[in-house]
Amino acid sequence: MEKTKKARVKPPHIAFLLLFLSWLVKKLFPKLNFIAEPYNKIGIFVFAAGLSLTFCGFYAFKKNKTPIIPGQKPTFMVVEGPYRFTRNPMYTGVTIAILGAAIYLRNILSFLSPLIFFLIMNFKFIPFEEKLMENIFGKKYLNYKSQVRRWI
Repeated sequence: MEKTKKARVKPPHIAFLLLFLSWLVKKLFPKLNFIAEPYNKIGIFVFAAGLSLTFCGFYAFKKNKTPIIPGQKPTFMVVEGPYRFTRNPMYTGVTIAILGAAIYLRNILSFLSPLIFFLIMNFKFIPFEEKLMENIFGKKYLNYKSQVRRWI
């Protein structure tokens, strides 16, 4: 399995850092809550839904024996399961999960985390991965890209 340019900081690292920062701002600025309890508990379900979407995307990669790690050369173009609706179900799922955490934490500053994750993925990681897919799979990927949205 040939490796391409390796990213030092990977999306899971960014996600965990943003989750930690969301928790930290909750502790440092506890008065910035804007969702009343018990409504913040909805965040648990949103978090679980995001993780579910992420794991469905992960499973589709594992099932087709193609690398999951950004920077590794894909060996198979996955277009089944959640990839029928979004080209990036793992990133979409993680974004939703971070949003769920922000809802649960109730702190308005925590809502910056899903936005930051979205922006980093959308402008840093996804363009690199899409170019790699275009180079490897050519017209097949371009056709898929024209039919399925990047996010939702």
